[in-house]
Amino acid sequence: MIVHVQITLSHFAMSTSDLGASESFVSRQLRTTMDVSCPDWFDFFHGGLQYQAIHHLFPRLPRHNFRRAQAYVIDFCRETGLKYSIYGFVDGNGVVLNKLQDIAQQVVIMKECIVESTKHA
Repeated sequence: MIVHVQITLSHFAMSTSDLGASESFVSRQLRTTMDVSCPDWFDFFHGGLQYQAIHHLFPRLPRHNFRRAQAYVIDFCRETGLKYSIYGFVDGNGVVLNKLQDIAQQVVIMKECIVESTKHA
């Protein structure tokens, strides 16, 4: 269950759009994942999964180096203007819930369109 929550948190709120070959690898990884901020003494609980963007950028990097690598990625994003999504656990879950609410609203709109189109058919 803990792994499911962590993966949901790191991925569900983020874009899944395919921007094609014009988007760089780094940009895609940062756009499609978020990291979870926590104190270093809590890293053992997350097992490195709170660093999904870092893991996606450096898939072979050992987990005990993720926190150090994160500082370099933050600096790189500042220099290049890329967005690096990092939230605390509570705020990150809020972002996920807002995204799920947006999707649910889209489903409601689609259902209303289907109902209306069948009335006129």
